[in-house]
Amino acid sequence: MKKLSITIILRILLIISFALLAFMQVKATQLSQLFLDKEISYEYYREHDINTGWFTVIFSILITINSYYTNYISKKRNNGRILMKEIVLPEVNLDNDERESEITGKSAKAAFSVIIVATFIMLIIFALVIPYLDNPLPYSVFLIAALPIIGLLTYFITYKVLYSR
Repeated sequence: MKKLSITIILRILLIISFALLAFMQVKATQLSQLFLDKEISYEYYREHDINTGWFTVIFSILITINSYYTNYISKKRNNGRILMKEIVLPEVNLDNDERESEITGKSAKAAFSVIIVATFIMLIIFALVIPYLDNPLPYSVFLIAALPIIGLLTYFITYKVLYSR
């Protein structure tokens, strides 16, 4: 359970850092486009310039940690190759435990169902909110990034509840 928790936390942090990086890139591109179209002055452009360097560093560090942890925790064959089915969620061992296979199946079904329902709800809410936003593009990045986070959290909570029974 500890390995599953660490894996899910690392992947959620990776998704959040990617969403922040993409959000900042979109904002910087829009600011540059306004400057190139001469809608804003150079002073305004320099004053509100967005530095994406820190987000790139954080994203790179999280990719490295996530890759190392996935490689470290994954089961390997005798020749050192990683079993590909273990990369998705390394905690799950479907071959040895019938109860764990059932828990994993139910958790995956619950996560998939929640993602489908959440997608529908988010699209409706976003469609209703678009007229009130000046520029909806950066916010759509967070909307898209929220879906896998919701799925991972649903999987984790369902797995934990079913495993504790």
